[in-house]
Amino acid sequence: MRKGFLIMLVAIFLSACNSVKDSDIVLEQEEIITNSDKFEAFIENLKNGKKDNIRIVQRTTEGDPLFNTLDYNGQTITYTYDDSQDKFGGSSTGLESGTCEHLESEKSEKGKRYYLIGCSSEVGEYFEFEVLE
Repeated sequence: MRKGFLIMLVAIFLSACNSVKDSDIVLEQEEIITNSDKFEAFIENLKNGKKDNIRIVQRTTEGDPLFNTLDYNGQTITYTYDDSQDKFGGSSTGLESGTCEHLESEKSEKGKRYYLIGCSSEVGEYFEFEVLE
């Protein structure tokens, strides 16, 4: 009985490790629905050379979370893509990471598009984030 309870408790803990947090920036249908102020603050901190990090959460069609983490150390941005909770992602799911030089932006039809440049690995070049205006 005790062993079963302990296993269940460990399973619950592990499944919650990468769940959506209150501090996350959550996107739904290309719109920021929570914490848009955190993204704006991150952009300002990049401009001022101040260390910061954010995690952007998007959902798959089935509702599984996809995590995009940007960690700025004052000089470069470490980008981590985590699709380990994508139940329909196949065998290639997990963490991928790379270091990038800059987060650039350009005007788009819907608002402003952000993307990473000068990345040490291909994964950073797949990051794209659009803020609707």
